[in-house]
Amino acid sequence: MKEVRMNCPSGHGKMVVRKAKKRMTFRGVKIIVPIEQYICPVCGVEAGTVKQAARIQKTIADAYRKTVNLLTGEEIVEKRKRLNLTQEALAKRMNVGIASIKRWEGGTIQSKSMDHALRIALGGQNAGDSCTGNRTFSIPRIKLVLKKKELSLGLP
Repeated sequence: MKEVRMNCPSGHGKMVVRKAKKRMTFRGVKIIVPIEQYICPVCGVEAGTVKQAARIQKTIADAYRKTVNLLTGEEIVEKRKRLNLTQEALAKRMNVGIASIKRWEGGTIQSKSMDHALRIALGGQNAGDSCTGNRTFSIPRIKLVLKKKELSLGLP
């Protein structure tokens, strides 16, 4: 692989790669994240490649998930593989789309309710609709919701 070289945007010449731990607040939660980025030794400006930025985003998401007790992408993959489940099989077990599983494994942060459903499904059970909020289509239920809405609006 070709080594990437980056020059300071202020014209100070070659930037150097630096590994560090950054303290930051993400979604109101304080986290510490290991990062690798370019820094100008003259002016201190920080920059990175697209690959570095993607890695940092995933690292931030996983640090946040660990801090608030959500499964990380790696943990989801590890537990899914331990059960010999494909992403599709896990999605079916949870009654969600396969794209959700791919996003969560790739670094997108799942909600607490979806994390709960993941833990149930990765524990060997079907998560079912009680976790996902999906329900079978029901005309009587729709009528009930509409009636309640009419009452809240003061309609006869």
